[in-house]
Amino acid sequence: MTEQPDKYSHLETNVDNQQLKNIISWVVVIILTLFGGFCLYNLTNIEDDFWKNLISKQFPVIVALPLAGLGALFISLILRISAGPIEFELAGLKFKGGAAPIVFWIICFLSIVLSIQLLWQT
Repeated sequence: MTEQPDKYSHLETNVDNQQLKNIISWVVVIILTLFGGFCLYNLTNIEDDFWKNLISKQFPVIVALPLAGLGALFISLILRISAGPIEFELAGLKFKGGAAPIVFWIICFLSIVLSIQLLWQT
């Protein structure tokens, strides 16, 4: 007599995979937060006059743009963790699967960069 596979065993595997994805996503969010804080802390403790002047003159380019990228990734990951896979429709185009998080990250990044540009008028 052969043993038949459990017809619900694939559901347990999907739940385990989803839990693993959520744990890894939270680890990435925590690492991004710590990395951003570490970079900001190191920027405030620079003693070389050349770098201090360069950072003060080009703050949006040197500091704000990389942090905008991290912020957009942070927003995308938090949305994916809390709401599941990202799917949306924009101007008649449907984004789902692998394209949706990328397009969502680009939209978040560009909106953050536009906000920085509007607020940082020199």
